[in-house]
Amino acid sequence: MGCSSNKGRSILSRVVIVGAGYVGLTLGVASARVGHEVYFVDIDPVVVDKLNKRQATFFEAGLQESLNTLFSQRQSIAFRSMAELSQSAPHQASTYIISLGTPLGPDSRAQLGPIEAVAKEVASYMTDDDLIVLRSTVAVGTSRYLLEHIPSITNLSFCPERTIEGKALEELTTLPQIISSNSTQAEEKAKAYFSTITQTVIKAGSLETAELIKLASNSFRDMNFAFANLLALISEQHGVNVNELVSLANFRYDRNQIALPGLVGGPCLEKDSYILAQGAPGEHSGILFGVRHLNESFPTKAIDFISRKGVSPTASVLVCGAAFKGKPVTSDTRGSFVFQIVQGLSDLGFQKSNISILDPKVDDIILGVKVINSYCELRSKYDYVIQLTNHDLFDTKEFDAFVSDHCGSVISFWPKNERLNTIPSKHLFLGGLRQNNENDI
Repeated sequence: MGCSSNKGRSILSRVVIVGAGYVGLTLGVASARVGHEVYFVDIDPVVVDKLNKRQATFFEAGLQESLNTLFSQRQSIAFRSMAELSQSAPHQASTYIISLGTPLGPDSRAQLGPIEAVAKEVASYMTDDDLIVLRSTVAVGTSRYLLEHIPSITNLSFCPERTIEGKALEELTTLPQIISSNSTQAEEKAKAYFSTITQTVIKAGSLETAELIKLASNSFRDMNFAFANLLALISEQHGVNVNELVSLANFRYDRNQIALPGLVGGPCLEKDSYILAQGAPGEHSGILFGVRHLNESFPTKAIDFISRKGVSPTASVLVCGAAFKGKPVTSDTRGSFVFQIVQGLSDLGFQKSNISILDPKVDDIILGVKVINSYCELRSKYDYVIQLTNHDLFDTKEFDAFVSDHCGSVISFWPKNERLNTIPSKHLFLGGLRQNNENDI
């Protein structure tokens, strides 16, 4: 999407994004695009420094271009605290958007502490003309809890974020935005703000309804994928190709929308079923835990396959994909199974120097292994290649030729990549979980 500077445009209102991660930064840029005066608050000094240099902290289509052009009138757009912001920009009526991540504790329950602390800090600067929008994913009842325990919050709306990474700036303008509020005034303010970004704003009947909508959306997808992965496991036992099963079951049968099996990761799907389970009746929460545990265990198939073959001291492996997904393109490694895979390989006896990770958009070191951005930088031979994502790079003739010529066993979580499936090697398709014997090659 193209963008233009807001120089010379009328300022709609002041928007303060508290928590400049994926959710906050993209919404802040979308707000600036339509003319809002946007500031960011984040406790991470690296994030603050990069934003003040107009450097994107992650890859998102159109994000860097927008940072370059939308904030030319002010030197500082990001601050370490609300106090720093108030010293730099005198108070005026604002929409404060809390978009912190929601960590899980050891008991797999959402930890409210960081959000409550930030809400208290923001509320201390509020007037009756201000609005707090809670954008973080939270357990049902969190918004009501904040209102009861922080009396200085005057206007509060919970407005769930449901964009997909890689297309967030586009979807913020096209998806319906659900809003919920504690008062008519808060509702009017939330509707006025989001109506400047998207054409469709929908009112939920209560704060709890809106909180549940976010959790239901992601948990429903998590459950769909878990069903597909369960079909893959059953298919393996009976020698059935699960991709054929799903294709034929869905063909001209609108009541079926069975997903293809595969990895289920990312910063939302990895935790939202757990958060939803907090509000489920005790005897039924096990359904959600079962969904998560099945999807979390799926990558162990790759490690088990290699373990059965045995690992020599010089064995080498190429892991394709460090971000949690390949399409739409993202650099986000949160919730990626690359960590589990690399740790599992190390536990099997692979030397870190014999593990390569390939991802075009990730510039990082994963458990001591530096991510490589081009297959031209790879070594000449690998005993194994593990394809974790469906990035376009892994669906090219050049890459297929590299794998065919330089790699031994192929372990693919994306068997719908037909060209990769035809590579003549001892391999395992972790979509169909179909293991070829040497006689089949």
